[in-house]
Amino acid sequence: MSCPSGFERHHPQRLAALHSYAVLDTPPDPVFDDIARIAAASCGTALARITFVDADRLWTAAAIGGDGPERSLDAELCIRTLCQPGALVLQDGTGAPGLALYAGVPLVTLDGWAIGTLSLLDPEPRGLTGPQVAILEGLARTLMSLLESRRAAAARHRDEALLQSRADRLEAQVAAQTRDRDRVWNLSPVLKIVSDKNGQVQSVNPSWSRALGWSEDETLGGKAIDFVVAAERETALAALRPLCEGRRAEDVELSCMTRDGDRRRVLWTVVPEDGLFYGFGRDITEQRQAEEALRQSQKLEAIGQLTGGVAHDFNNLLTIIRSSVEFLRRPDLAEERKRRYLDAVSDTVDRAAKLTGQLLAFARRQALKPQVFDIGQRLRSIADMIDSVTGARIHVETDLPDSACFVRADESQFETALINMAVNARDAMDGEGSLTLRLESGRPMPPIRGHAGAAGPFVAVVVIDTGAGIPAPDLGRIFEPFFTTKEIGKGTGLGLSQVIGFAKQSGGDIDVASEPGQGTRFTLYLPQVDAPTKAADPNRDDRREAEPQRSLCILVVEDNLGVGRFCTQILEDLGHAPIWAKSAEEALTELEQTPSRFDAVFSDVVMPGMGGVALARHLQRSRPELPVVLTSGYSHVLATDDAHGFALVRKPYSAEQLAQVLYEATQRRIGRGTRPPLSG
Repeated sequence: MSCPSGFERHHPQRLAALHSYAVLDTPPDPVFDDIARIAAASCGTALARITFVDADRLWTAAAIGGDGPERSLDAELCIRTLCQPGALVLQDGTGAPGLALYAGVPLVTLDGWAIGTLSLLDPEPRGLTGPQVAILEGLARTLMSLLESRRAAAARHRDEALLQSRADRLEAQVAAQTRDRDRVWNLSPVLKIVSDKNGQVQSVNPSWSRALGWSEDETLGGKAIDFVVAAERETALAALRPLCEGRRAEDVELSCMTRDGDRRRVLWTVVPEDGLFYGFGRDITEQRQAEEALRQSQKLEAIGQLTGGVAHDFNNLLTIIRSSVEFLRRPDLAEERKRRYLDAVSDTVDRAAKLTGQLLAFARRQALKPQVFDIGQRLRSIADMIDSVTGARIHVETDLPDSACFVRADESQFETALINMAVNARDAMDGEGSLTLRLESGRPMPPIRGHAGAAGPFVAVVVIDTGAGIPAPDLGRIFEPFFTTKEIGKGTGLGLSQVIGFAKQSGGDIDVASEPGQGTRFTLYLPQVDAPTKAADPNRDDRREAEPQRSLCILVVEDNLGVGRFCTQILEDLGHAPIWAKSAEEALTELEQTPSRFDAVFSDVVMPGMGGVALARHLQRSRPELPVVLTSGYSHVLATDDAHGFALVRKPYSAEQLAQVLYEATQRRIGRGTRPPLSG
């Protein structure tokens, strides 16, 4: 049937509105029955109905007064009512047997959708007055208001249930997170401490008590800094200063006191948040102990390797000396062979002295003779020497700045270091390739092999070769003494040890970068200094030939009997008159007894009681006119104090070297009348 009002039974929005009231397929509702009963009583009809129209069926929610017309007629009347803009009243016949009156009004939602009818029926012919129709329409509006209220209440209930469900879920999540936080707080091996901005402890976790022994009650209210050992508190406060600026402090390693008086090493990270400081510490005591044990093990391994290498090389040298001496004892030995064996002994002694010098350089215990020199000019002169050492098939290039660049170091040890690196480069290139010497100035020294860097300024002497490169496993070992990848007999393994020893003792370091097949780059860092008032000429040779001179009275101070006898014998053979004192104290006694007897003092450095440097400084104050010459094979004092200011003869020394230094020392005395501080 057509619907002039535009009613559409199957419209999705109308059906959605109907279903939102939840009135279909429901048990009898007393409220609906009461509204239907009031409608019938108000209008005096026998029957009253409340009907809802779904897409394909009618649902009677209330029926008062008995059965109505047959189903098809009932549906037709409902549809006609829904198509009306107002009430539908049929009082002159409905076309249904036994039904004389039909009056219905549509049930319309607030959005204008017709979803059902409130209708009156009567088998007796009769009519409805205007007030009765108004009552019927009012009851329809009341019914819809009731449905709206119920729907709103149901919506509120659903919302409340949803909110309650969400609240319950959120509460469960908070409880779970709280349990997780508590588990992390209680079970974490990390030490956790919370303090206010004044450093007063607010809370600690059980790991704090387990690691340090302080209970929570003993800790709370105290100052966090009080649990750091006293010697490190100033350092701790300086490291934690970023917290005052709202920044975190990371990797702060401190020694914390335990309750039993011991200490634990803890690595802290402290974070400022919400006016509190949150500290997280990792107990690294066992880790540091293990690292120290590993270092000791590595030291023992290095010492074993070092002593083995030294024993091997020195046994070889001693074999040559012993064999030569045995042949020299033969009375019928020809003069030519005698000279050959004597030369062999002399050469072997020089090789032994060089070996001990390399060992002392590695150990940073060599007595350096530092002076300020232009390193760029020195590199230019060394480049020619390196060119001859490396051979014709290796092209040596230099990349040097035009301006002068000065360092304070031992020139001869610097040259030796450069030669050692050049020889290594030559061997790595198998005699053919390119070797570049580059000088850079005013640079900082970066961290090298875990050691902290320095701002400088430093000069960087870069040695680059195009050789085979160094395998990664060997990079960490190339500076170890006696470590070499060369064939037996082609390297001692002490060249790079000398280089790193010289660099470290001079206040610098050496870095290396290499990849197999890509060559190697060594970078030697040395502290840069200002230009001297008058730069020394590196090509000038200050040595003078020892001239014949009158016999000198030399006070020899030597505690070793064999060396003392040998030294006095050398001096006697040189025409001098030596007096031997076996200690510094004995020497002072000799000088007090005959103050003007001696022309010079020749003293060993390392002796029981007063050492040679202490003796020399005492004489410098009390007898400034008396020259003092020191001698030593090794001295920690000389290695750490290169400004001792006295002439030095390194053991083993020859008669010629001793004569030269005594000549120079006494010439200064004669020339100036008093002995000035002598430089080596």
